[in-house]
Amino acid sequence: MRFRVVAMGAATVLVAVACGAAPDSARLSSAESAAVGSSAAATADTTPPLTSPYPSTGAGRARELPTTADDLAYLVEDASTTVTTATTSTTAVSGTSPSTTTGSGGAPVTTVGPGQPADPGGIYRGELGVLDLDEVVTAAVAPPPTVPAGVQPLTGLTGDVPNRPAAVVKIDNGARARPQSGIDVADIVVEEEVEGGVTRFAAIFHSTNAIVGPVRSGRTTDIGVLLSLGTPVLLYSGANDVTDALLLGRASVQNHSAARSSGYWRDRSRRAPSNLYTDTAPHWASATGSPPPPLFAYRGLGVPAPGEPTGSFAVAYRANRASWDWDGTAWLRSQGGRPHTAASGARIAAANVVVIETEKVDTGMVDSSGAEVPEFVFVGSGRVTVFTDGKKLVGTWTRPTLRSVATLTTDTGDVIELTPGRTWIELIEAGAGILQ
Repeated sequence: MRFRVVAMGAATVLVAVACGAAPDSARLSSAESAAVGSSAAATADTTPPLTSPYPSTGAGRARELPTTADDLAYLVEDASTTVTTATTSTTAVSGTSPSTTTGSGGAPVTTVGPGQPADPGGIYRGELGVLDLDEVVTAAVAPPPTVPAGVQPLTGLTGDVPNRPAAVVKIDNGARARPQSGIDVADIVVEEEVEGGVTRFAAIFHSTNAIVGPVRSGRTTDIGVLLSLGTPVLLYSGANDVTDALLLGRASVQNHSAARSSGYWRDRSRRAPSNLYTDTAPHWASATGSPPPPLFAYRGLGVPAPGEPTGSFAVAYRANRASWDWDGTAWLRSQGGRPHTAASGARIAAANVVVIETEKVDTGMVDSSGAEVPEFVFVGSGRVTVFTDGKKLVGTWTRPTLRSVATLTTDTGDVIELTPGRTWIELIEAGAGILQ
């Protein structure tokens, strides 16, 4: 889905345009086409495409796609057009959907500057985009979690801790996007509702490299996910002008969108836009910063969790019902009534599932059907339900500022400790009956 922000006199209208293949000049006005061409030419020498690590033979050899990324928008004001995002080439390959998850390594990606993003004023009506990083929303109730040296901050498992920031990749969860690559090895995965009640994932990587996709667009909900991670690298296909301006405005986030960075390619065996992939390794090679802070407190290995024994539960988003079943060692995920598997063939499993209930607000943006683009305000406090070690614990999440890590406490004030391992976060609307 592409969004078009159209200004007409004093009024500003956001129009969403359905996106199939990567946008080309046939879909743009003559003024927009000229601007796209000018932008691509200006960045062509500094943003070489990264060749896909996947083999391709015969007529399906790698070829360059048009130098535009999907999910981008164009600001049309009076008779002039300004393209507010730089563009880079991507590479398409034929063959099967990627299944490798270890990452290819390779040269650092090349990333161009953001230029002058659009002013979101007058359109955006959410909350996260206007909060300062250290603006206090509520008082802390517990100290932030810590882990000892030699323990991975995002999993609580022992091992060599890479000296690099977290990488957050936005991943499609539509039917055509499955099976996805990389979500089975992410340290943490956040499931977010977007317009129409469908969901997308924000997969957080730190302990391991991965080839990830299909990569899709950003949302303002991502601000609440990103800013507790220190100086994360954000990988996404692009965003409408309003959302992109808000994401670019966060100085602590290293923006590696496909609109500004090399290191992406398209799998021609899949239909656009659900065919954009990337590899975390080259993005880390060009990133700066230290490991992220731990997001959770962990029990010792083998220490049983308190709580109510629970064998299964469901998270019923409006257009995507996910269920989790305890198999004695992990929570196994299903969606659409069938097991959720990754492109590697592995069943999606987690040591912990943390269900965060937040306020849902209107961003002031809509899609092509007129559906509101929501924002889930993950700052302040709210109800949390933690599923760990076959048990359920209910309590409160508290996050004083956007920079803060949310703490999880029981109703008696005790810190909720997770099982070391991978964690999924289900971000849902408070009081909507989604957790079942």
